[in-house]
Amino acid sequence: MILIQNLKRIDAGTQKYIYEHPSDTDKIIKIMKPEHATYNGGRKGQHYLRGHHSQGIYKQFRREILQYLQLCKNNYGQQRFTFPMETLYGFIATDKGLGLVAEKVIDPSGSTMTLYELSNTNIFNDTHAKALDKFFDECCELHVVLGEVNIAGFMYTEHRQGIPEFVLVDGIGEKLFIPFRAMSKTINSHNVRKIEKKIKSKISYYSTKH
Repeated sequence: MILIQNLKRIDAGTQKYIYEHPSDTDKIIKIMKPEHATYNGGRKGQHYLRGHHSQGIYKQFRREILQYLQLCKNNYGQQRFTFPMETLYGFIATDKGLGLVAEKVIDPSGSTMTLYELSNTNIFNDTHAKALDKFFDECCELHVVLGEVNIAGFMYTEHRQGIPEFVLVDGIGEKLFIPFRAMSKTINSHNVRKIEKKIKSKISYYSTKH
């Protein structure tokens, strides 16, 4: 079992902590924030039935894993395992709960860079814009279901496949009780374009130059 206190924390979201992998610099470990969990793995602050429904505190892991597996299934003939979402590698036990091991997406300098940081520092340019367009086009084409996506959930890289690209690392998978978007590529594409419009509205590049 890995002791979280021995790992370097590199990021934190509203529900997860992100740590460096102890032995593989190309991977990270995600854990759900322990302070949000009940003793038996439910989610604090929710009605008991809702908080303990399905996988409880690990519901986000479940959505992401199911989405990744579905993409691998759909692309079985091509033996494709790399998509606009982060690549998943499995689980690891920690003293703060189950950890999800995923790829570490880095920018050209070897650091991590989010779409929010690119936009906020005004270095978002035409290259980034083309990469973002490709991201949303691929999500429509591949039937990638997006959940509650925000601008900080996109990581930029040029090392992953040797080209400029954005990779989604948060807000992945179907959240609806009736999975309309997972069942219909047309409905999902409409939702992807809706999210695309929302994300681009937060980037000054599109309002000042286009």
